[in-house]
Amino acid sequence: MLDGYRYLVRTIRYTAKSFLHMLTMQGGVDTAKTLLRGTSTSDGFVRLWEENMLAHSVEASVIKPQYELLFTDQERRTAQMRLQAHGFDVEGFLRSLN
Repeated sequence: MLDGYRYLVRTIRYTAKSFLHMLTMQGGVDTAKTLLRGTSTSDGFVRLWEENMLAHSVEASVIKPQYELLFTDQERRTAQMRLQAHGFDVEGFLRSLN
């Protein structure tokens, strides 16, 4: 996630100090779990949606097959539903990972 954050800083000049702090203090998995517990999408998710960069969101990371064992089925469903609600092609994204 830290590499992803750095990429977004370089490409869209997105600096999310609270996200970076959370990531540093809690680590990637716990940060993702915290964000997924929220009742709605984060400001960062909205910014990535506006920039057409949802493939770089925490939610997109959560649904990647290699991270399946780190998250509950409900957390993965939440991530997928948020992405789909914002027009993200989840199936296409997952196919592109192969």
